Amino acid sequence: MDRGTHDGNAGKLLFVLLWAGLLLWAALRPAPGLCQDKVKAVGMAGIHNEAIDIARDKAIDNAQRNAVEEKIGVLITSFSEIENYQVKVDQILSESRGFINSYRILSEGREGDTYKVVIEADVGTGKLQDRMEAVKLLMVRKEKPRLMLFFSGRDQKDSQAEAVMSRYFLGQGYPVIDSSASHYRAGPEETGTDPKALTDLAQRFGAEIIVAARVEGRMRTFKMGEIEVSTHEITVSGRVFNGDTGELLTSGSRTEKGELKSATDEAATKLARTLHEEIIERWSSETTGTVTVKLYVTGLKSYADTNGFKELLSEQVKGLKKIYQRSFRKGRLELDLTVRGNTRGVADDLAALTFKGKKLHVSGMTQNTISAGF
Repeated sequence: MDRGTHDGNAGKLLFVLLWAGLLLWAALRPAPGLCQDKVKAVGMAGIHNEAIDIARDKAIDNAQRNAVEEKIGVLITSFSEIENYQVKVDQILSESRGFINSYRILSEGREGDTYKVVIEADVGTGKLQDRMEAVKLLMVRKEKPRLMLFFSGRDQKDSQAEAVMSRYFLGQGYPVIDSSASHYRAGPEETGTDPKALTDLAQRFGAEIIVAARVEGRMRTFKMGEIEVSTHEITVSGRVFNGDTGELLTSGSRTEKGELKSATDEAATKLARTLHEEIIERWSSETTGTVTVKLYVTGLKSYADTNGFKELLSEQVKGLKKIYQRSFRKGRLELDLTVRGNTRGVADDLAALTFKGKKLHVSGMTQNTISAGF
């Protein structure tokens, strides 16, 4: 074999080895958007009726959720414009197993009435980052509505639940109005069940969303052999109203059993997560569907004028699907407009209207309402 042939074969061998190395690197490399990272997390669960196996499963599940949540917090810091904006943790955590590629238990065991597990998990973060960006854009489109919590009771468990829910909503990116403002009320029980009183309160303090909540609890005592055991059953319920219109957006309740503080914390967290998920779901449908804008118009002289004005709206307001007349008293017309778009777009179209030679002036606007007059 001459030297040229030998060099040629060596070159081919080197090429084959390089190509094989590239293929191996590509096979072992995580797919785009599915980068992995190891996260250490702790999970805990209460032991009830000595069911340790059930508590262990719950603790592992809790540790997995905490691992995903910790990774979310790290990802947030990579978005310079998000500031303290958090993500739709509720939906992500409900799918936490889908983001954990693998995990191993570092330690586990019983600590009193609690089972504790420490895991090390490989968390896939590609989809988490996609969700963060999507929810961020949704919140921006809704102009980051301010939220106000209103608890009808004043017991310690009410304060505890209020603090937990406030932290949760703050973590999701809502500007939360100082809860001490909600202490402005004549009768807490009456106000907490009166949508009109709640919307008046919301408008007074500039909240687009108001969560009216209450905490109910009872204590049960039973014996396990010679030992007397006490446990609490805590129910946290809440209703979410549109602060502009008084419309009920969603409602729910969660019940947990165990030590008073932990049961209250868990019930409040689960309720806040559920309410947030349903609010986001509603907003998501509104961005692709229709929204309702409440319009108040003054200066119309007669009922016949209302019909002519509604015809003009149908012709000039872009994306208008339906008009519902709610009332007409002393020249003040109240309409609900179903539109494909948003309140600002409707206000822009209204500001360009002229009816019977008179220009319509937009005098006020909130996230869901417009006030105008001739």
